[in-house]
Amino acid sequence: MDFTELKGDKPVQEKLVKFHNSVNKIEEMIQKLQRADIYEQLTLKEKVDYDLFVSYTLNTLFWLYLRVKNEDPNNNDVKNQLNRIKEYMLKAKQAHERQTIRPKVDKAVAGRFIKHGIQSTTDGQPVNKKIKFAD
Repeated sequence: MDFTELKGDKPVQEKLVKFHNSVNKIEEMIQKLQRADIYEQLTLKEKVDYDLFVSYTLNTLFWLYLRVKNEDPNNNDVKNQLNRIKEYMLKAKQAHERQTIRPKVDKAVAGRFIKHGIQSTTDGQPVNKKIKFAD
């Protein structure tokens, strides 16, 4: 980088170099995010997390852009968007927890329970295997 006017100001030069490096890292991340082949390999939960992450990241970058331009991001709709994405992140987490915490019914096992529990004798009364009748 060319610091013709800032040759004597080392702290500002260091901050500008760090900022430039951060911008380059962000550009690299965006290039990786644009690869469609990665997205197709994700599960549904991973796709939801990925989409929320990308949305939040882009809105945060826009927030930073407004701050760099010395504008108040609170007066822009970006704050509402960030809050909305946070709500969706919470909803996605709750939906995932409901799917993992809730017990699932094994249909084959339930079918066997029903089959053996509803057996009846010829007179229509259920069979009680524990009661033995004396002859």
